[in-house]
Amino acid sequence: MRFAVLLMLLCGMLPAAEAELKVSVYATAGGIEQLLSTAEGRARAAAAMHRLGVTRVVLEGRRGDEYVAPEKLKALRTQLGELGFATTGGIATVPGKHFGTRQEHALGWLNWETKATQDGIENFFREDATVFDELVLDDFFCTADMSAQSDAARGNRDWGQYRRDLLDGLLEKIVIRPAREVKPGIRLVIKYPQWYDMFHRYGYDPAKSAPMFDAIWVGTEVRNPKTQRMGYLQPTEGYINYRWLNDVAHGKAEAAWFDHIECTAQNFLDQAWQSVLAGAPELMLFNLIDVVEGHPGHTLFIRDLPALRETAKRVRGKAVKGVAYYKPPTSEAGDNRYLMDYLAMLGIPVVPTAEYPMESESVILGVQAAHDPALVEKVRAHLKRGAKVAMTASLMERIEAPAGVARLDLHTFTDQDYLDVGEYLLPPKELSMMKMTRAEADALRAKVGVDLSAPVGIAYYRFGDDEAFYSFLDADAEVQLRGKTVRVPQHALQWVKP
Repeated sequence: MRFAVLLMLLCGMLPAAEAELKVSVYATAGGIEQLLSTAEGRARAAAAMHRLGVTRVVLEGRRGDEYVAPEKLKALRTQLGELGFATTGGIATVPGKHFGTRQEHALGWLNWETKATQDGIENFFREDATVFDELVLDDFFCTADMSAQSDAARGNRDWGQYRRDLLDGLLEKIVIRPAREVKPGIRLVIKYPQWYDMFHRYGYDPAKSAPMFDAIWVGTEVRNPKTQRMGYLQPTEGYINYRWLNDVAHGKAEAAWFDHIECTAQNFLDQAWQSVLAGAPELMLFNLIDVVEGHPGHTLFIRDLPALRETAKRVRGKAVKGVAYYKPPTSEAGDNRYLMDYLAMLGIPVVPTAEYPMESESVILGVQAAHDPALVEKVRAHLKRGAKVAMTASLMERIEAPAGVARLDLHTFTDQDYLDVGEYLLPPKELSMMKMTRAEADALRAKVGVDLSAPVGIAYYRFGDDEAFYSFLDADAEVQLRGKTVRVPQHALQWVKP
């Protein structure tokens, strides 16, 4: 085994041990059966993973009816270890014909009230804790069930509160305790999806669930922003989601998770860059089948991997500066859903925060901030300290804004927008906001204290004393930062020279 790993290092097939940015891959239960069941399959998969710098494989033991027995997982741990890969275990908590109870709702999630669901999840964590030293709960620990059983259980609570109470209460019972009774020192990880402004409706409450785990992983998968199938997600959403969840979890984020689904080559690479700029020390690629079959984005990823690693080193541990955006956990977003993503695309260096940012020089407050009952008092105190405070028009309709607050007429999506296209989680349509002229974008930035002239589609980041731009545009552009001209190449990261 040691000789094999040494040979791979000498051949450039594995990254050097001191490389800070790690690359891993998630193998679904079906992918394990398809690709890792034979020596030939494992060799083919290993070659594909080595090309991308992968050093760890997450082996999924259960995905609905797809199941890999503990004995097989134990053998795979040894076999992959001999090929130079560390391993972690995982589960996707989705229903099958013979696993759990499917919810009564359009989304294919579980009804967590039933004994079948609870017993199935508990059995997984007991079984696989015998195999692995670390287990990850994939991002389906949520529910939209509206069955008579769930309706009776919720009592007089709204659906969101009921679902959060239910799932937070189940974590100790069917995840944490079963795993640690089998292996007291096991590391447990929860992965959160990318739809941060809808978490509270479907059972996610990161402020309560994250402390129960040793680490969190964050979904930075945004795919193609020009198609409806996976939502018209802005490519900056991965950055925003990671930064906000890491703030909620007080620095527990350890990996960014993105995939190949519906991605162009550039979409795939953008996900990697936004993950690294967000501070992720590890990139988790979903999934092994796509890694082995290949994707146009792999060539770009391999090309940029050295630069991604250097950027990871450069941003790690540095204070993120810019314009704060206050989103308390479990806050309703109204028609400001995912507004942070769009502000970032408009060249505002957004700093997502889960607590009121009293130390920030500038803050944008959307509808989410109305969740804080002491918001007005905090805004008054912030203004007295000389801060720039801007509120969206929708927030101003809900509270009495103190004098001195700037108004932003920015709106994203309503509930009706979601109903019109049958979407529940992600942006349901394209917004005219992304067609702002340069002058309109400059005026918006000026309102929040950002001295920048740039077209829409160039994101701006500040890390300590470092500043950088990332272009999502198909052509090179020149921007003016505090009167200084900076040339930003198309689809590239450009650091600002002092």
